[in-house]
Amino acid sequence: MKPVFKKAACGLLLIAYTFLPAFASPEGKKNDHRVAEKFLNDFSLSLTSFKRMNSLLEPGCQEATPVFFSLSRDNHDDSISPLLPVTEFNRMRDIRPRLGRAGLELAALMSYSQARYWIRYSRFIEDWQFRLTWSDQRRRFFTTEALRFDSNAFYLNWTHAFAGMLYYEFARTNNLSLWQSSIFSIGGSLYWEYFVEWREVISINDNIMTAIGGISLGEAWYQLGRYLYNSPHAVSRFLSWLNPYLKFNNWLDRKKPLSAFHHNYNLSAQDVYLFLGYRRSPVSANPTVNTNNLAFSLHSRLYTDAGYGLPGRIDEKFTEPLYSQLDFDFMYHGKNREEIGATAKIVPLGRIKQNISSDGHGYSLYYGLGSSFFLYVKRPITDYDAGKIPVNKPDDFRFELPRDFRDKLAAVHFVGPVIEAAWYSGRWKLRLKVEAYPSFGMINSLPLNGYSADNEIRSMKSTLKFYGYYYAFGPDFESLVEIQYRRLRLQAFSNYVYYRSIQGLDRFQNETGDENIMPVTDDSVLFDSRWHYGTSIEYRLPGTLFSVTGSFEAVRRWGRIHDFEERSLEKRLYLGVKYRL
Repeated sequence: MKPVFKKAACGLLLIAYTFLPAFASPEGKKNDHRVAEKFLNDFSLSLTSFKRMNSLLEPGCQEATPVFFSLSRDNHDDSISPLLPVTEFNRMRDIRPRLGRAGLELAALMSYSQARYWIRYSRFIEDWQFRLTWSDQRRRFFTTEALRFDSNAFYLNWTHAFAGMLYYEFARTNNLSLWQSSIFSIGGSLYWEYFVEWREVISINDNIMTAIGGISLGEAWYQLGRYLYNSPHAVSRFLSWLNPYLKFNNWLDRKKPLSAFHHNYNLSAQDVYLFLGYRRSPVSANPTVNTNNLAFSLHSRLYTDAGYGLPGRIDEKFTEPLYSQLDFDFMYHGKNREEIGATAKIVPLGRIKQNISSDGHGYSLYYGLGSSFFLYVKRPITDYDAGKIPVNKPDDFRFELPRDFRDKLAAVHFVGPVIEAAWYSGRWKLRLKVEAYPSFGMINSLPLNGYSADNEIRSMKSTLKFYGYYYAFGPDFESLVEIQYRRLRLQAFSNYVYYRSIQGLDRFQNETGDENIMPVTDDSVLFDSRWHYGTSIEYRLPGTLFSVTGSFEAVRRWGRIHDFEERSLEKRLYLGVKYRL
């Protein structure tokens, strides 16, 4: 600040301080003197960046936010002034879509993957059903004969969602919108199914996983990378390499004054952390006894509106993601990776309303349409459950023995309603959230192991008898309640999904020409459900980025084949430390 401005400001204050004491009591004069002295010590007209203000706020803190008055830029702050006109700010970010560059990057990956797949085509000979003739290809392209659910192993099918995530990310990190990037995910999936895999059926499940699941995963991955890139913490900025596409494309544009991924986050509203701790629960080798295990997670819940959760009023529609979530969970028992879990959620369309007073009282609300991807896989203990045996070698499956599959589920939750509301009262916060989706899932049949002990299964659905899972549709319902007071937070959640099998579209539904292929003659309807619920408590350690946390969870499973039903209950206990990013 220039000395002349500071002298003028101090002069005005001194004049007021000279005349006002005549009208005050002795106690009042003392108090006024202390207030004036504090004001003079703290007085500044320099710009304190919004980013720096956020870094001082405790995550989840809803105390009154100070108003930053500024007429000049702080010489010690290297951020860009928010007082720039919007047009100038956007020019410095240079956020023009790089469609050509996105296309080249996608083409490079697709060419490599396509060449590698064709070189190794003989490994997938069990998938060959069409020849390179006009008759066969006409049936593939212009009839519904080739539209089938494939017979591949579970791990091959759920990884298609991560392929769609890569297609999506090429576009999103080159400044294309969510809706434009979705075309990359959908287009990449259709190209692969129709042209690259020209010998095979056009897999319905692969298109759903790659195209729709890839959008949820890709957007959540993009938002996490952008958040870490803009973090005030060095560790978090380093972890932005978790999205190398964002880092690479930002490097290509490094000569621009300001990154296209620059974004101001209200850090007090975000919840991004690493978890490391103890988990007591069963393992695949002994599914009925709880044992001690190591748990590791990366979780993120991000709100892109810079004013969400801060004092002020908001009432507006949004057509770009307001909320995103990306979770990765791993459990280890010794050297064995016992479980893998992944969740991705986005809410790209809806309305946000907020009215929070300067003293931290009020509410925040958003409602809209969201989409989600979910994955849960237990470690297989047999070769057939691990997908190591192809379907054209049925003798290797040893069907004379009862099956021994482990639980697994990969699901794409299509577009559905999402509502979240939060109420603030000083240091208290109450948050409620409900979601509902129509869901497509590849789910392990819980009763299959028991059913196979006394019943023949070789005439059932292909993926069921070979790999233990089947394709299904059903509803998904999720809810969350959270109470927070200062550094203490309590949560309770519930996720419930119910599936009914899809009939009549098995890849080998009517296959009778190959003696190594078992046709589907028992296309019975299958049912399964999964209810995951739990509670947690967390305490943030003062002055640090660490929290201590504990939680109890339970997973209830139910399934039915014909009249044979089975139920299971798995309990989990977590204790550990979170590190906020």
